[in-house]
Amino acid sequence: IKAVESPIYRAKQRLREDAALLKRGSLDSMPMGYLICGPVGTGKSFLAQCVSGEMGAPCVMLKNFRSKYVGETEGNLERVLSVLRAMGPVVVVVDEADAALGGREQDGDSGTSSRVFGMIASQMGDTRFRGRIIWRLLTARPVLLPIDLKRQGRAEVHIPLFYPTDEAEIQQMFVILAHKMGSRVAPEDVPAIPQRGHLSGADIEGMVGRAWRKSLLAGKDQITRDALADVVSQFMPSTQGMERELQEIAAVIECTDRQFLPGPILERVDKEGGRATFQTRLTALKQILKDL
Repeated sequence: IKAVESPIYRAKQRLREDAALLKRGSLDSMPMGYLICGPVGTGKSFLAQCVSGEMGAPCVMLKNFRSKYVGETEGNLERVLSVLRAMGPVVVVVDEADAALGGREQDGDSGTSSRVFGMIASQMGDTRFRGRIIWRLLTARPVLLPIDLKRQGRAEVHIPLFYPTDEAEIQQMFVILAHKMGSRVAPEDVPAIPQRGHLSGADIEGMVGRAWRKSLLAGKDQITRDALADVVSQFMPSTQGMERELQEIAAVIECTDRQFLPGPILERVDKEGGRATFQTRLTALKQILKDL
């Protein structure tokens, strides 16, 4: 299947290789952490959780530990970090990391946010815990994440995710998501997708759900070709084009390994001034969205 050669496959392969090294006890070869970024609906949370399971290590989702009482937030975080140090190896997943972790310069809360940020940044950069505490920062807006956390020595491997453009990969997603819903669809029954490149995983799941409903109402026990073709022809993806483009460009700029980039994007990056061009476009989009 052509989709096997896609960037998402190579990203999964990299994570699986790290999982194998962790199981062998080669902790010094592990990255301190990962930044997984890309537009909303590209499966960042799902990928992080699935690969954490393959690592054979506990996966901890860092939830809200903040309190309205003075000093209690820092105390809560210190207890969380103490547990993580004792658990190792452990994978720590921080969803919406740009909002959850804050920044060094935040004001308005008597310095609590900046102290919390400092505690997390210090722990992420403590190489004594390499391979014992593995951070996974997930965000659709990596430009909002402080560079302190994205540098080498903290979130070292930056993996961008994008909406699928490969026909075989999209077909495979329809088949898998139908199975997830307790139904099935034959690969040959998946029609050509006119919105290719503009559909998130959530969009595809929504289309599968609609087709399953239509098939059930017609008295069928699986998703039919006609039902799926009708849903595909009528589905209208989100119109948040500029916001999505901003998130895609930010993911390209953050990427640390060429193998994670789709071919067309890699060609643009390789052109003279490629990454600088992406940066210029990112700045322009941020200004446009700010003025809206």
